[in-house]
Amino acid sequence: MEQELTSRTRIVFLSSGGVLGDIVLRRLLENGQFDVVGIVRSRRVMLRGAGFIRGALAYFARCGVIYTVYIWTVTTFAEFIGLFTGTGSITQRARQHGIPVLHAQDVNGRRGQEFLAACRPDLLVCAHFDQKLAPPLCDRPGLSAINIHPSLLPDHRGLEPVLHTMRLGGSEFGVTIHRIAAEIDTGMVVAVAKLGAGKSDSALRVTRNLMEKGAGLLIACAAQAILPGTGSPQIGEGGYRSWPTGRDIGELYSTGRHLMKPRDFAFLWKET
Repeated sequence: MEQELTSRTRIVFLSSGGVLGDIVLRRLLENGQFDVVGIVRSRRVMLRGAGFIRGALAYFARCGVIYTVYIWTVTTFAEFIGLFTGTGSITQRARQHGIPVLHAQDVNGRRGQEFLAACRPDLLVCAHFDQKLAPPLCDRPGLSAINIHPSLLPDHRGLEPVLHTMRLGGSEFGVTIHRIAAEIDTGMVVAVAKLGAGKSDSALRVTRNLMEKGAGLLIACAAQAILPGTGSPQIGEGGYRSWPTGRDIGELYSTGRHLMKPRDFAFLWKET
């Protein structure tokens, strides 16, 4: 029998910001069993310690111009637009709710440790977060740490799982709530759900839908999520993928799929 939640769970939310983080944060704030006591927004631009220009050049060199524009649009540009629309920005939503925010290149550093200690969280929730947590911040006795990952783990661990599923001709999409372990996306599975997608849907639209579904899934399994170490082992070998290359993006478009489409914008910034 699942443990009942007897008090509001103190959450620190970690994300790179933009529309994909905001959709999860909004659902957590709307749910009465959670108290979001802090937010960590990643300020990393691909490389740890790199500034914006050096990081953008690294994006361009590895991923090409299309992906560089895409990731800038759904994070930095979305955060800017959110200042005026009220949606698509975790920073703006934090202001609305009076939640302290740490902008960090490395959450594992001294400032990150001090911020988290001051927040006294029961649960760390990562969603579209581009930093690896060091062991002291991974799921362990005394601190539950979970990630909302938009794939059916162990398939497509790592970055942009929807993009890679599409470029390889896959048609099965899903989201996994899993414990954060020392190795990326290998932790125990708390909950999983599949999601249908149309052939004309962009990678951005499918990913956004999966993050929305993942937020609801986390809410539904909250009683287990706050218990460190619980869940089921991942079955199968799976595989890890890092940042997509320009060639990966070309393969995606050669299948007739897209990273994003103009019609996505009205959908992405709409409250649902």
